[in-house]
Amino acid sequence: MSSLKVNLQRKKESKKYSLRIERLRRMGGFTFRPTGRSETQYSYFRNDMRLKEVKQKLIVEASVQVFSTKGFHEAKMQDIADAAGVGKGTLYEYFSTKEELFLAVYDSWIDEYENEMTEAATSSSIALSQADAMIDKTVEFYEKHAQHAAILLEFWAHALRSQNPLFLERIRSMKSRLALLGGKVTEKLVKEGAFVEMDVASFTKLELAMSDGVFLQWILDGKSYSLKDAYKFRQSLIGTGLMATPLRKLLSLKTASKLKAGFLGKAANTKRTKSSIKEKAKKFISHSLDKLKS
Repeated sequence: MSSLKVNLQRKKESKKYSLRIERLRRMGGFTFRPTGRSETQYSYFRNDMRLKEVKQKLIVEASVQVFSTKGFHEAKMQDIADAAGVGKGTLYEYFSTKEELFLAVYDSWIDEYENEMTEAATSSSIALSQADAMIDKTVEFYEKHAQHAAILLEFWAHALRSQNPLFLERIRSMKSRLALLGGKVTEKLVKEGAFVEMDVASFTKLELAMSDGVFLQWILDGKSYSLKDAYKFRQSLIGTGLMATPLRKLLSLKTASKLKAGFLGKAANTKRTKSSIKEKAKKFISHSLDKLKS
């Protein structure tokens, strides 16, 4: 091969891997610092991440597109290898089965979701603000992955069919962690006088089920309304039943207005109403906490 062809080939490979590096950077994979070495096509990122970790991220990212368009059962390992730009043999070096790769996709999403929910649950000293932050993170997660909703739904279905216990265990692990976070916030709401006494474990179990249901209905309805408004409407319904009497009386008119407006149409005073309700609720809780301290 002539030196000209060699140089063209190197430039082509350099451009290809530069594009992949940029994709990884957007995923938060690593900070890129060129090494200035050129003996291999991978020298660009040796100082920042092991080659295996980089390739694994590329494969997982590529498999999302394949699983989303073809489905888990129709997708072939060769399809994923082609999408990732690696040989089929290389793919099997990282994931021995298609199930293992499918689990890796779910893991990458849920690890991120759990971390964000943990952060939201500790974002404020006031339970009402913590609950709002957790709802916002849930909505952000579902909206971010809405285009690949089929993967989430298929993962749940596969977990029930598969002989591999890791799938169902991963879902239960995630649910348990979210229930623990939600339970602590709910206990604080009761302690602060915002909610009535209840069986917290039962409530958090039902809350998680409703959350999944809202997302599924939103997808089936073609995302024709605001997912955040749907979640806020759900919280108004829950709050109406769980709010302690003093807080319920304080917010009764505003809550009734929100319930009447619903979330399928756009009310002109939606933002104003939400802000007003939050301020009143926070003042009530702050007053309740002062009484507890005195």
